Order: sequence, then structure tokens, then C-alpha cells
Amino acid sequence: MNNFKEILNELSYRVSTGIPDLTNEQHLIKLWDILQEHNWSVEARVELLKNLNEIDFKDKAAFAKYNAKHKMRPTTKVKIGNKDTTVGDETGDDKEKDVKVKNKNVKDFEDRINKRMDSLSEEQKELTKNSLEKMNTLYDDNATPEQQKEAAQWLVDNAGFSTNENRKKAYLNKLGGMRKIISGDAGTTKSADLVNKVSSLVELKTFDAKSVKQGFTTKAKPDLGNENIVKPNEDENLQKFFDKNPLFSKVRKGLHGIYGVKDEDGKVKIPSSEHSKDYLEQSINNPALQNTIDYAKQQAEAGTTDKGVQTSLEEHQKRLQNVTKDYDVPSQQAADAIANSYNNLMVGLHKADSDVANSIMKQLAENNLYEQELAKGEEVYLPSAPNFPAGDKIKGGTLERVSLVSCKWGKTSGRIYGCPANSKTICELHQDKSKQNNQGQYLGEKGHTLVINDDLIKGANKEETIQKTSKFIEDTLNEVNLGDTFSEDERKQIATSVGDYMEDVDRIKKEIADSNPADKTAYWKSFDKKVSQIEDKYKKKMGSIITTEKAGKLIGENNAKNLVQKGGVKIEALMSAIEISNNIRTNESLNELEHNKQYYDENGEPKFDTDKGTQNPDDYSITFRTKRTAGRTGGGCQMSYTGDGKPAPTDLNKDGSVVDHKTGKEREV
Repeated sequence: MNNFKEILNELSYRVSTGIPDLTNEQHLIKLWDILQEHNWSVEARVELLKNLNEIDFKDKAAFAKYNAKHKMRPTTKVKIGNKDTTVGDETGDDKEKDVKVKNKNVKDFEDRINKRMDSLSEEQKELTKNSLEKMNTLYDDNATPEQQKEAAQWLVDNAGFSTNENRKKAYLNKLGGMRKIISGDAGTTKSADLVNKVSSLVELKTFDAKSVKQGFTTKAKPDLGNENIVKPNEDENLQKFFDKNPLFSKVRKGLHGIYGVKDEDGKVKIPSSEHSKDYLEQSINNPALQNTIDYAKQQAEAGTTDKGVQTSLEEHQKRLQNVTKDYDVPSQQAADAIANSYNNLMVGLHKADSDVANSIMKQLAENNLYEQELAKGEEVYLPSAPNFPAGDKIKGGTLERVSLVSCKWGKTSGRIYGCPANSKTICELHQDKSKQNNQGQYLGEKGHTLVINDDLIKGANKEETIQKTSKFIEDTLNEVNLGDTFSEDERKQIATSVGDYMEDVDRIKKEIADSNPADKTAYWKSFDKKVSQIEDKYKKKMGSIITTEKAGKLIGENNAKNLVQKGGVKIEALMSAIEISNNIRTNESLNELEHNKQYYDENGEPKFDTDKGTQNPDDYSITFRTKRTAGRTGGGCQMSYTGDGKPAPTDLNKDGSVVDHKTGKEREV
């Protein structure tokens, strides 16, 4: 209790100026904590604070006379200078209580941090503690301008303090994925006020989180090199590979091609299972990983991401490069080493910056799967066309049946893993050519005005559109034993609304085209604005017909609420749902797809699962993104395989017959 020199030195170290001021309440808080750490009793600390204004601080020995214990009430008002400060214990027991001088803004920041304290490392906890102290200084009326400027600069230099473009968010970039811990995703008035305080004292950078994440996504995109692309018309063996398997006949020939390893004569080494080491080294040495490392280094030096991102990537690169040296290829041991390396990378990136981790891992997901299978000696290829439908990877081929494999990273929201695929690409694999182009990507699209193919519902005039739409609904649902979803009257109401809406959409498109035909961005911005003025009434009309029960029959119970929303049901989403309900149930190619998911489970453990596709709409997360916006051409019906649906009560056979799922007995349609 008598080690005053140590206490004073510690106090000098903890205050920003290095010179304690015992009329500064922030300094008194630090002194209170230090005395507690040195096992001073509450009573002794209170007595000391009562008399500090009478002490010459330079007289270090003067502290000794306040060592005696004194009785105290549960809370005690202490007069420091001209202010009353409350200290003590509200319960009267040994529970400690800090001096009550925190600014309400800082208290809000502290509360937000405490709610997520379990997610912080020890180093991050220390950083947030020190950051809060600097924020207290910024809001302390007794702090000098020099002290406040120093606190602001400390936040910028040591915590990576920055803001976003609208200056509402306060980022602590040194916390990586937890950078928004004091302002949340949208920012608050308190965080905006803190930004203003800091920027009034020192230069404050604007952190473009979206740009940084996109930078990582771009750099991490696998690049096996154009020089390694092999097309069927360039190689006889590859031509046989694509011609032999009927699944490829459903894919446009212009998309046929793979990244291959070539021999001395420039011919592709096929099957890959007989050249596993060559294909594996080609993938491991692709330049994307080094490009991502270089970008991570730049961001770490700029203070926008944790250096742990760079370190995790570098360690992963070394581990992969050692696989072909340390293990036989092919072998299960080599595959396990690759799997462990990607798992370690996943964990390391998330510890450093979870936002950045998602941006990188969603690009590396296909490498992870591809390299593990190559290491085991399986026949696998990466398609060279970036828009190859449904598959990020081709499994099997010359020696076995082909499967297309979709690789997804991360459980982003609800049931959706990774980025969902546009159903337009899934439909291209349908064995019935008349159903391959039925889904479009956005409202008002040429040839797909209401997101589905105009040929299905659009007539020469409104009356013809109504008749055609009614027949489309009836035939489409009858084909998959869903004809009882809507009554005849409901079907007519839907068709009438479609006719009216189609007419309105065409009118709006013409009005905008006549006024501004050249500027596409302005065109679609004006289009969305005009559509928003009329769509609510249509949504309400459809909402009065389409219940969640009916939506569940169409696209599965799991997806019903994605169609039936608070304001009703979008007509174009309903048309898309009716078509996709048929397309999924009749698309035999869906059974030839595999869906690989890489993610963290609810316990924070990395997971790696591959499931076979089905023809059950409830096994997919089906959502609708029907508007074209700047930089995004809608998307239309979005599908992501989840595999969590309940089996449909009936199964549809290839001959069109319907059987009961439980009993296997045929039903009358």
C-alpha cells in the first residue's frame, strides 16, 4: 500500500500528457483504478480523494497519511476542486464502482463494446479500453486543446480511427471485422458527433469499406491463365470429353472449355486423374494468391486492415507449396494437408478481419474443393468460361458420369450460403429446350418484361395478354400437379392484373425512351422511379390472393415469405415463382449438380459439406431481385441450394405420372 513511487509512475504513464492533474476527473479515474490494483481498500481510496485538493502533489510522501481505513456510506460525494464526484459502492459490499464522470456518448460506446466483448481478443480488448480513455479526453471539458488533439491523433494512429463517406460511422480499423463496434452498421448520432470532434482536431481519412472488400475479391479471383485455356475444337481428346457426356449438350458450345495442363506438343493432359500432380501445381501456383498477399500488405501499411490478413495468406501459400514436396500426389495425406491449410487460413483471416475473410474465401472456395480432389486423384476440371452454367467445377468426365459442382462460401443470411445463382443459368441446363430461356433478370428487360419470357404471357394487346397469362398459369401448374393452387376466379384476377401491369410497364418504358434514349443509367433510374409510383397498388392486389400457404405450394414453405412480403406480392416475382416452380420440378439436370458449402457453423467451427442437388424447390433458397440498379442488372429469381426442405408429398416421374412420396403409389392427376 505504501509503494507510492510505483503508483505515481503508473499514473504518469497512463495519462496522455505524462503529467497527472488531480483536478482532472479523467486522471482521478485512472488513479482510482491504480490504487485498486495495488489493493487499497475502498475506504482508503475515498479518503484519499476527499483530501487531494489539499495535497501538494509533488510531495509524494504526503500520500502515506491516508493509508488508514475509514468507515463509509454506500456512496460518498467527494469534493474535488469545484466539483462533486460520486465514488464508492452502491450495495455497501466489496463490489467496486468507478468514479461517475463518463460522457453519455462515451458511455454508449462502452456499452456497445461490452456487448461484444466475448468476440474480442485480449489485444483488441486492450485497444478498446485505451480508445475509450482517449474518447473520454475528447469529451472532457477540463482537458486542454493540446490534450484533446493528442487523444484524437492517438485514435487515428493507434486504433485506425476513420469514417465513411457520409461521416456517420466511426471505424476502429485495427479491430478488423469488428471495426464498426461503436457505431453499428448504419452509424449513430453519437458516432457522427465523435467523427466531427476528431476531424476538427486532426486529419481524418475516409474509409471505403466496400472498395477495400471489393479489392480483395478482385485480387483473390482464381487466375489459371489464358494460356492454359483449352477449347474442344483445339484438341481431339477434349472434343471427345465434351461430346461423350449428355449433360454438356445442354450447355452452349461456346462455353465449352477447361483450364488444362498441356504436354510438350501443346495437347491437353487428360484425364486429369492421371496427371494429378501437374494439375495441382498449376492451381497452387496461380498468381491470384500472391496478388492477394500484395494487396493485403498495401492495406496493412495504409492502416485499413489488420496485418494478420497478410500473415495468414503468406503462411497458407507456404503450406500449399510444400504439399507436393512433402506428400505423395495423389494421396489422402496430401488432400488432408490442403484441407487443413484452408481451414487454418479461414480461421486466421476471421481472427484478423472477418469482413475481409468473406471477400477472400468466397473466391478461394472453388480452389479449396478443386485442389483437395486433385490431391486425392479424382478427375476434376475448372471450366474456362466464367459464365459456365451452374458449375464452378466439372467432376468426372472421361472415366465416369459428369457432375457440375457449385462452390459457395459463407452463410450470409438466413438459409443462403454464399452468393445465390441466377435461376436463368440453372434453367439453361433443362432437358426441355423450350424451358431453357424462361427466366429473365429484371423488370422491363427486353424479351422478359415481367422477368419471365414474354412468349409465355405477352400478347399483341391487353386482352390477349390476359388470356395467354391465364393459360400459362393453368398449364404450368397442372404439369407438376399444382393445378389446385388457384381457383379459376383467382387465376383470372391474376391474369387481369398482369395484363394491366404489362401495359403500364410498356408505357413507362416508351415514355423514358422517348425522353432519354442514350443514357442507360438515367434510363433505369427513371424507370424504377416511375414504376415505384404504381407498383404498390398491384402488390396489394396480389397480396389479397397469394397467401403464404399458396406461395409454399409453389416454391416451398421455406421460401413462402420471400414471395409474400409485408406490402404484398410483386407481380413479376409471382410470374417468376410460377415458372420456377415448374422448372425445378421438371429439370432432371438438377440431380446431376453437386453443391459444396464452406462456412462457419453456429459454434464457430469451419465446415465443408457437399450435397447432391434435388428437384425439390424447398431445398433451395429462392429469392427475387427484380429491379435493375446502377452496377447490377437485377438478377431475377435467385437460387442457392440449402438441402433443408421437406420432401414434396408427391413425386413426378419422367413419363408425367405422379406418385405419392410416402407410399410410392401412383396418383390420379
